Amino acid sequence: MKIVVARLVALVLCVLAFANTNLTNLGNPASYQRFSIPFYAQPVSVTYDPNMLIAEPTVLNNQAIRSAYNQLQRRPTQVLLNHLLDAKGRFGLNDFLFFKLARNTVNTIYRGTSPSAQTITLYKLLIDSGFDARLTFRGDQVYLNVYTKEELFEVPIIESDGRPYANISCLDGECEGRQRLYIFNDHPNPRGKSFGFQLNSWPKLAEQPTAKDLTFNFHGVPQAMSVTFDKTMVDIMTDYPFIHEYCYLETPLSPTLTKSLLPQLRQLMRGMDVQQQLELLTSFTRSAFAYKEDNEYFGRSKPMVPEELFGYSYSDCEDRSALFFALVRDLLDLPMAVIAYDDHLTVAVGGDMPGDSFNYRGQRYVFCDPTGPRNSSRIGQVPPGYEDKNFTVIGTYN
Repeated sequence: MKIVVARLVALVLCVLAFANTNLTNLGNPASYQRFSIPFYAQPVSVTYDPNMLIAEPTVLNNQAIRSAYNQLQRRPTQVLLNHLLDAKGRFGLNDFLFFKLARNTVNTIYRGTSPSAQTITLYKLLIDSGFDARLTFRGDQVYLNVYTKEELFEVPIIESDGRPYANISCLDGECEGRQRLYIFNDHPNPRGKSFGFQLNSWPKLAEQPTAKDLTFNFHGVPQAMSVTFDKTMVDIMTDYPFIHEYCYLETPLSPTLTKSLLPQLRQLMRGMDVQQQLELLTSFTRSAFAYKEDNEYFGRSKPMVPEELFGYSYSDCEDRSALFFALVRDLLDLPMAVIAYDDHLTVAVGGDMPGDSFNYRGQRYVFCDPTGPRNSSRIGQVPPGYEDKNFTVIGTYN
């Protein structure tokens, strides 16, 4: 009998503990507030408990940050996180876009004030989402850093406990120059999952179909087409972190652009052999878009995903290579090698077409430079000026 009573008492205590935990995390539904936040062209419904908000720390040191984080541990943050995670799944957001939605939402519920409290709140939300994150601080600023296995450029990286952490608070240029940062001592989730930046698929956000007229020269004959791309995808990439060059080539065309562009190119390629089809696609990427280097156009390096070529007035070799890679993959499904020179990116296609070629891992690849010469439709030629230069294969498609 004593054993039965003891078990019942233990069960009651567990239930009470579980109930108290849920009550702490989820707060009081009577105090919930709901609003819709614009995320690119997509309105996203959010629910949160205002009692989750914490005060802005008056100073930034380990003790003050720990106190703020401990406060959040006792606040009803879970209701907001549940809605953010639901939106992540519903709209197919990758980790970086999930962070952007969370950042915009937290900024809204704090009414644009208390920047350090916002960052610590974001940190808590990422920790509770299963990520390994660290906080760094200096002066009156605190920064959010996430463990990632992916290669990033022009993003501050710190090493801690054998893991690299990318400073995602410093993606908008507000952390210019090298500066010494202090790492917050506490590390709540040291074995947490890696944070992802690559776009293996586009999110399912509201589309912004935008028309663009294009002309290009194919063997001296002008060709004209009108295509529709999704401006939402261009907007997403406006302030996207600089990831590895090959990732831009792997990013797919949006459904909007796929439905508009590919049928027109298929129609033009009808009845052609493979060499002629590749000549058509290189003619398109070479002459349908005006050329300008990133530094001259944007004032900085900005690799583009294929969609962006249609949203901007100018593009360069990296951008043409991304589009050509996508077109050959989606229309012809031929092997490809992406080639990097010191100052040029190009693509070679696997096959027995005549022309300049090289062998790589048992496959013959023929040069099909998507950038130039502008009015040439010829393939099988090393890019002019690069005949005697060394190159590196940075990726392949088979």
